[in-house]
Amino acid sequence: MRILLLVLTLSLSAFTHHAFSADITMDECNTRVAEMNATLPMALDDITTWISTTCVDQGNDAIQLVYVNHVKDGNAITQTELDAVRPSVLMSWCFGPDLFPLIQIVDAVNYQYDFENGQHIGELNFSYQDCIAQP
Repeated sequence: MRILLLVLTLSLSAFTHHAFSADITMDECNTRVAEMNATLPMALDDITTWISTTCVDQGNDAIQLVYVNHVKDGNAITQTELDAVRPSVLMSWCFGPDLFPLIQIVDAVNYQYDFENGQHIGELNFSYQDCIAQP
């Protein structure tokens, strides 16, 4: 029984470490982000422009990627519309050949959406754990 408890404790510890600490350093993250930012700003569709990406140190070796997107003023975009596109954005991270390796090594991804005038619209948040939870 003690051996089983020890194995379970060690397994949980290993899983918790992977789930809550990045497998990339801030320097490595910043290098990758610099490559992305070199191509920005980039129009994603008729109303959305990808402005920048940054690595954010969340403490305890946790790194979050933050994507800043601007939406043209005058569009009826709210958090509700962002929530509606979350599944497709998440799928591109969970199954995309370029994004899947990245979501495996950072702790969280955050998409910030603001109108060009600076008014905050909302955000999307997800992590590798959300990919695992997909059917």
